[in-house]
Amino acid sequence: VWIGLLTFLMVDFAGRAGCIIGVPEFLMGLVVLSVGTSVPDALSSILVARNGQGNMAVCNVLGSNVFNILLGLGLPWLIANLMYGKPYYTGNTSIVEPALILFAYLFALILILVLFKWQLSGAMGVVLLVLQAIYWGWNVGQEYGYVSFAKIGAFLGVVRLAT
Repeated sequence: VWIGLLTFLMVDFAGRAGCIIGVPEFLMGLVVLSVGTSVPDALSSILVARNGQGNMAVCNVLGSNVFNILLGLGLPWLIANLMYGKPYYTGNTSIVEPALILFAYLFALILILVLFKWQLSGAMGVVLLVLQAIYWGWNVGQEYGYVSFAKIGAFLGVVRLAT
């Protein structure tokens, strides 16, 4: 009960703070909430990696994300379905782009691990931090309409945008 209450308060506070400072809820969730909820995972990964258990650190990161996606989305959707007696329509079909980006980042992680010969080095850490900055930059740009897959496709001549 306490975790649910504190989570509700944290999300509510982030939404209100974003409203006060003029930051959309999406970006507050992307940056503030995701960082805040991921710090314990990151710290535990650092601790086990320092103890020579790099595999456990990588598995913790991947496992917690799978858990967050499947349970973090599945449980609320199940509850909403039970409450309303029908599928809950979010009114938003933009889950495709984040899912594609997630798959791309998972593939990139595996590729980076192979390129670094499965050694978790400082250079690899820098590469991953740069990818995180790119991810945040993409989402901020997308939220404010500066970037999108459609605009990139149009730039590359693959897609024609309606005018």
